[in-house]
Amino acid sequence: MSQLLEGLYITILGIVVVFSVLAILAIVMDLIGRTERKLVEKEKKKEEVREKKVEPVKVEKKLDEKKIAIITAAILAYLRGKQPKEVPIKRKPSPNWWLSGLITQMEEVENFNYEIGKW
Repeated sequence: MSQLLEGLYITILGIVVVFSVLAILAIVMDLIGRTERKLVEKEKKKEEVREKKVEPVKVEKKLDEKKIAIITAAILAYLRGKQPKEVPIKRKPSPNWWLSGLITQMEEVENFNYEIGKW
């Protein structure tokens, strides 16, 4: 009877330890989440202050359609030369591989037949 009580005591102790560690982990993760949220809120406030101080962007002169066409043509010509060339691959299987595969298949069939014949 004492062995049963001792086993029950160890079981209860193990369950208490496991759930206490899980509770501690849950609390730590909650605290990390709260501190992370506070840091993000502080960063947002700083960004809002920075955005208010930003000067308006100056609008630059737009390119006309002719210049855009010339730049596009130059980029396409450059990229056309960078395309990889296709290399033809010729398959020439060796008769040794075929023979090895055939022998392996024959051995598997023979082993299968012997196993069936044992019944």
